[in-house]
Amino acid sequence: MALTGLVWGLGCILGPLIGGGFSDSSATWRWAFYINLLLFAVCSPVYLFVLESIQPDAATPFAQKLRRLDWVGVVLNAGIYVTFVMVFTFGGATWAWNSGRTISLFVVFGVVLLAFCVQQGLALFTTTTRRLFPVDFLRSRTQLLLYISTSATATCLFVPIYYIPLYFSFVHGDSGIMAAVRLLPFICLNIAANMVSGALMPKYGFYVPWYLAGSILSLIGGSLMYALIDTNTSKGTIYGLSILVAVGAGFAQQAAYSVSPAKVSHPSRVPDAIGFINVAQIGGIVISLTITSTVFQNVGFSHLQTALAGTGLPDHEIRAALAGAKSAALEGLSPELKRRVTEGIVAAIGDGWILLVAAGAVGVVAAAGMRWERLFMEVAAGG
Repeated sequence: MALTGLVWGLGCILGPLIGGGFSDSSATWRWAFYINLLLFAVCSPVYLFVLESIQPDAATPFAQKLRRLDWVGVVLNAGIYVTFVMVFTFGGATWAWNSGRTISLFVVFGVVLLAFCVQQGLALFTTTTRRLFPVDFLRSRTQLLLYISTSATATCLFVPIYYIPLYFSFVHGDSGIMAAVRLLPFICLNIAANMVSGALMPKYGFYVPWYLAGSILSLIGGSLMYALIDTNTSKGTIYGLSILVAVGAGFAQQAAYSVSPAKVSHPSRVPDAIGFINVAQIGGIVISLTITSTVFQNVGFSHLQTALAGTGLPDHEIRAALAGAKSAALEGLSPELKRRVTEGIVAAIGDGWILLVAAGAVGVVAAAGMRWERLFMEVAAGG
């Protein structure tokens, strides 16, 4: 578990630096996506010829395995995330909240979500053992609380990863690379905390203290970030406050991948447990970043409208100012107007820190409800 966290952390360090370098160069930000194709080409021989092939059910033909998949669940699950992201991405920014398109998307999202819940709960067009989402885990107190805690931890981790560089870009005019460098204290301390918990938790078997301590740190750090960060906050203060959240998230971000498999009734349910936690983690990331993006776009637009009142700038140029500190919409403004714009954008970013407070509080409640027990997690941690 600690090694996984280390490799993941290295990716988080190198990713923003490489992406920032591309965005500041003539290659443009598009190469932040294109480079993945090159990396895949370089690594694919290892995937194909070096990694051991594991086939638990080798006797079953591949076509039959495909037929066993819960395809209806897969389609409905994808539909949930697509419609959720679309409605909150376009709502308010591109389409009015009360427009027919926005309302239609909300309705479609609700219908698809309800259909998925019914299909999974009743195992329609699949079986209880092959359905996409292990519904029975929701009846387990520990599994449900692990799901909630994992989602909360993912929120505390990825909201700062996205918005701390954005803050430095707007307030200090940092380049893409420099804004990514500002994130290094957060990432490095998060990796360290992740490695410590990954090494000690399987050794001693107690998991509740890590969840409780991590959630408390995230709650304190998130609350202070929401209360104290503005355009005049020193860089050291931002580093210090964000580190509290980083360490708190690091204590618990990978823990469920050991605890959840250790709590299943049979080894055959371990893949279900891993998938269950994957949904919690990835879903938490998607939902939290979608919500904060919606808040940033809509609240930021409102603040900028007020700050730029009387300048005659059309709405689309005001929204363009939210695209970055080097936006053409900001060129030619007086220092006073630029200050007001920056304050408005920082206020919009600050409203996003509320999610850290909420996620930290939810994590504390979930951790307090977990059973204080000792588990044997050596095998799960190693897997």
